[in-house]
Amino acid sequence: MQYLISTPHSPKNPVFSHKTGIILPFTLRIRTMNLNPTVRQFFSCTLQLTAQQDYQELTHNFLDILTGIPWIDSASAYEIYNHERKKPGETSSVRELLIRRFPLDFTRNDEEDYSSLLAEFDNSSDLSLSVPDESGFYTWAIFSIKGGSGPERAIHLEGAFDREKLELLDGLRGIYRNLVLLHDTKERDVLTKLPNRQSLDARLLQVCEHYSDYQVIDKNQEKCSWIAILDIDHFKRVNDNFGHLYGDEVLLIFSQLMGKCFRYTDFLFRYGGEEFVVILNLASQDMAITVFNRFREAVANYSFPTVGQVTVSIGLTRVDSISMPTTQLDHADKALYHAKETGRNRVILYEDMSVLGQDHNPADIELF
Repeated sequence: MQYLISTPHSPKNPVFSHKTGIILPFTLRIRTMNLNPTVRQFFSCTLQLTAQQDYQELTHNFLDILTGIPWIDSASAYEIYNHERKKPGETSSVRELLIRRFPLDFTRNDEEDYSSLLAEFDNSSDLSLSVPDESGFYTWAIFSIKGGSGPERAIHLEGAFDREKLELLDGLRGIYRNLVLLHDTKERDVLTKLPNRQSLDARLLQVCEHYSDYQVIDKNQEKCSWIAILDIDHFKRVNDNFGHLYGDEVLLIFSQLMGKCFRYTDFLFRYGGEEFVVILNLASQDMAITVFNRFREAVANYSFPTVGQVTVSIGLTRVDSISMPTTQLDHADKALYHAKETGRNRVILYEDMSVLGQDHNPADIELF
């Protein structure tokens, strides 16, 4: 049995992850099919995983570790959403599983068909396996990651696995699952389960960096990304008149309406209090305004239990190739304040405000 441990100090073969841009402290490469890892090798993998700062880095690193094992041909991560769909003319809804591959490419509409993966995926089990071949090896395995406050995750592996190898993989999966749960508690809102403000900062930076070298030809028609701040109107009155328990219910239902109205290629966040943020991707200016007005109307037409009608004001701006992420949020915030100032229950585009010659002072506006 032969093992080789490589470190960043190795002159022959430093280990670099092209996915994360991070030099890995150890990469385990096992030159045998009869696997019996040492304690040091197992701990090196654990140290790699526990060193990651967020869910994105964690998952990239976990896939790097898996693809570094010779008898694994490929490793892919997926996020699985239970989506409630209501057919036209029907009162009952149908629950369906929606799958998106990690990491999500927000620059294009992902039309990949995951029906074959869904057919292989057993939602009731932690492990789904292919039928063993003549040698007794499984050619694919799907490990399910459940229990977090975010979506379910699945790791799809292709290669040659026997029961001994699956035991090792299940141990690694257990470590990864525990870390996913920890990151969920840090990066997701407790009530709505949406990514929180910390997650927004990282995601918005990613989107802005993408557009840093992107030259927009026609700002009105070019499909790009848009950021909006959504604020529930008179929310303080909801808490004062009905109590915080019903206020929390409004926030929860509001977040669920967001999940139904926006696409899986869009990013949804709870910004804080009664404020939410949406990063809408691959949309022209007209489409962005239409989408947010459609959501605004969906909220206004929804009858919230006990509370009744609730409305939302929305400030919207385009993610450009020049401004800093903090500036993008400030523009959306100024548009939101203008929506509040001019009657609420409306969508205001920041780029239109300069045409109107508006000069805004947020301190002068009564929000509630």
